[in-house]
Amino acid sequence: MTDFLVQRIARQPRSLAARMALGLGLAVVGLGVRLALQPYIGVGAPFGSFVLVVLAASVFGGGAAGATCTALLSVGGVLMLAPVVQGQAARRAVLSVAFFLASSGFVIWIVSLLRAALSREVAARESERLLKLELQHRVKNTLAVVQSLADQTFRGATDTTAARHDFAARLAALAVAHDLLVEASWREVTLRTLAEKALEPFQPAPRERLSLEGEPVPIAPEAAVALTLCLHELATNAAKYGALSGAGGQVRLAWRVDATAGRRRLALTWRETGGPRPAPGDYRGFGARLLTRALAAQPGAEADLSFPAEGASWTAGFDL
Repeated sequence: MTDFLVQRIARQPRSLAARMALGLGLAVVGLGVRLALQPYIGVGAPFGSFVLVVLAASVFGGGAAGATCTALLSVGGVLMLAPVVQGQAARRAVLSVAFFLASSGFVIWIVSLLRAALSREVAARESERLLKLELQHRVKNTLAVVQSLADQTFRGATDTTAARHDFAARLAALAVAHDLLVEASWREVTLRTLAEKALEPFQPAPRERLSLEGEPVPIAPEAAVALTLCLHELATNAAKYGALSGAGGQVRLAWRVDATAGRRRLALTWRETGGPRPAPGDYRGFGARLLTRALAAQPGAEADLSFPAEGASWTAGFDL
């Protein structure tokens, strides 16, 4: 019941006409009740009871309803007092009207502050509810990714020590993606920032051997996680078997956005040169599957892993 009242008080009719109509209606009810009681309690001090009506109008209709109600009640109260006001009583009647207007204004102001506070409370509760639902969704997705990484990493593994090392490294890459998304309030992050963070542990000396080329394209959270895992896998393989395993190899990660027919599509290219001749067998198992399937959930996703003579090559693309 309390929550219902809080929500009703925090909300108000949307249109100004509806709020004013509510104020007029309550004023008419208040005047009708006061006139019905007049044979029993007399005319004296009608404004005392009118303040309660202004309070009700302000609570359920806002400032516009309270002001409208106050105006009508002021006129009605003066008309009720007019037949009996004479001499000194006229001065008291004027003071009564002035006091009623001041009291009503104070009531409207206090209620407006209360309504604003209640509106913030209702909004905070709704935000908390949505945050809990979003957190539940994110946690489930993250646990699903971790479970998939564990299943695929340890499936058929003969060297458990190496498998544990690979699994820990992939979890670290996943943590990097989540750190970036948390800093961005789980909104879009730029591809350059994501690539710099994901590839930072693999930066060779000199750093120019691993170059990034592309504009600061915003990436959605789901795609950011998948891309981070792909870049981690590519860099790991390059450090073990490819261009970053020797002194002269180079890696170039480039991307561009193509806009055609109202559709924006991201195209990425990872190319290794100058390193040992790649062997497809070095990129076997879960790593190869990850590089070709991790982005499958993105619209229009495509990915290809090839091994030309100059070094491993990975191309991918999806619609933004």
